[in-house]
Amino acid sequence: MAKDPYLVLARKWRPQRFEDVVGQEHITRTIQNSITSGRIGHAFLFIGSRGIGKTTTARVLAKALNCEKAKGPTPSPCGACDNCKTIAAGTNIDVLEIDGASNNSVDDVRQIRENVRLVPSRSRYKIYVIDEVHQLSGSAFNALLKTLEEPPEHAVFILATTEAHKVPATIVSRCQRYDFRRVGMDSLNKLLRQILDEEKIKCSDEALYAIARAADGGIRDAESILEQLISYCGKTITFKDVFDVLGLVDWKQLERVCTALLDKDVAELLKVVEDIVASGKDLSQFVQDILQYFRNLLVCKTADARALLALPDDEIAKMQSMAERFTLTTLIRLVEQFAELAKDFDSQLAQRIALESLLIRLSRVTVEVSVDAVLEKLVALGAGGIAPPRPLTVSAPAVRAREESNPAYEERNGGNGETAKRPRKAAVTQDNMARVWQLVAQTASEHSLNLGIALGHGVPTAIEDNTLVVQFAAVHARSKAWVEQAENLELVRGVLQRMTQNIAALRIDAALDESPIESIETRPSRHVYGTVNPEEAQAALADPHVAKVIDVFRGRIVDIRRGARTADA
Repeated sequence: MAKDPYLVLARKWRPQRFEDVVGQEHITRTIQNSITSGRIGHAFLFIGSRGIGKTTTARVLAKALNCEKAKGPTPSPCGACDNCKTIAAGTNIDVLEIDGASNNSVDDVRQIRENVRLVPSRSRYKIYVIDEVHQLSGSAFNALLKTLEEPPEHAVFILATTEAHKVPATIVSRCQRYDFRRVGMDSLNKLLRQILDEEKIKCSDEALYAIARAADGGIRDAESILEQLISYCGKTITFKDVFDVLGLVDWKQLERVCTALLDKDVAELLKVVEDIVASGKDLSQFVQDILQYFRNLLVCKTADARALLALPDDEIAKMQSMAERFTLTTLIRLVEQFAELAKDFDSQLAQRIALESLLIRLSRVTVEVSVDAVLEKLVALGAGGIAPPRPLTVSAPAVRAREESNPAYEERNGGNGETAKRPRKAAVTQDNMARVWQLVAQTASEHSLNLGIALGHGVPTAIEDNTLVVQFAAVHARSKAWVEQAENLELVRGVLQRMTQNIAALRIDAALDESPIESIETRPSRHVYGTVNPEEAQAALADPHVAKVIDVFRGRIVDIRRGARTADA
């Protein structure tokens, strides 16, 4: 007796009833109710990403309309009659599945228009399933319009597409639209576990989650990955096997990245990248995994992670612990930076260099400045101290040294023989107001990231009667409007009053022209640390090589030394 041909899991486990369709209950229930009530549409538009059940649902609908065991359309096709069997096998002459990508011309649609007039050979309905319908040409869509609007009573059209925005509105308006969703992690895990049990394959919950995560909500992708793993592993699938076969990055590597960023351990960051490359992993996938990991940390920081993340409880606990070590602003910045890197990462010629450069830069800004630290820096400015390092990072030893030497700090008896040091408010002057404004913007961003960004577009230009005057260029009109909102102005005034001695109010002006803004934003002091001669600094910055180094490494000019040239030079 001949052995039955092998069917891959995606075909073997294709749903044959509406009840078997996973994760699309909002669609299957609606269609079943319409069949029960006799309100059957003549055109359906199924929209959704690949591998989530559009074509499968179309076949089940075709069986429901043409099942022979029922006297009419039924919400529960038998699956045993000739029509149900031939539709499932794709051989029914009254159910035509057409590929819109290869049958997209006007002539192809005209052929459909001619054939649709013919009554079904052995079924109640003649059903046309057009997959990837968005690939039809404009003329083909126009040729289909009249037939789609008023088809014969025996004809039903089911259109499926992954790109709804490419389907003309005139087509959409003639169809009942159904939007398919990506399948949730819980539903996908349940389906995969059912398949594994039936196939008698052992798989850990951790490995099963990794498979579902890699499938990204696609049932067909999940079944294909599972098929590949069974071929590789045999009867037992382990967590390590999943990562090896799919080229995924172990979560422990992502934890190493987080820890190294927090510890500012550049050597460890570079070692992680080296390990990823040496193991043959795709750097693009690594960047995507890092982005997803920091996104998960952001969720852990701001919301109920167990409700929003389909992760094992032990993984969520680890992420919550890691998220506590980052500030909210830092996590937002990390997500933004890696999202920007991922956007064009595949097209970069030197991917490893781009990734390493970003990691090194981020390692310098992962520790946020607290309000107390900002006050300490402002006091140092008010006392005539050296300009502090670039914003967002503060060296703890440097702060302690200033506390010990700076008269702007006062000691108070704590009542137990110990002394406590508390910073006083700093005086804002013409010389330090730009730096003060940067720190104000940074502090405000802890309350509202958008406000912090908007404040960064403003430039302080004067101090008039305890009022700080800040100008916004015309190109930053939106930022100006955002800052001028009553609640935002109140917040900024509060920050200024809390940090400074002599600023009690804030006035927002529009720049009369671009030159004042440009002169402030481009002055050498933004790139200078200490007491470097401004003219010499400007000359140094004019050198494109110097400017490039400062831009790449976010540096400042600390000192300028000119070596004596030799006679051979």
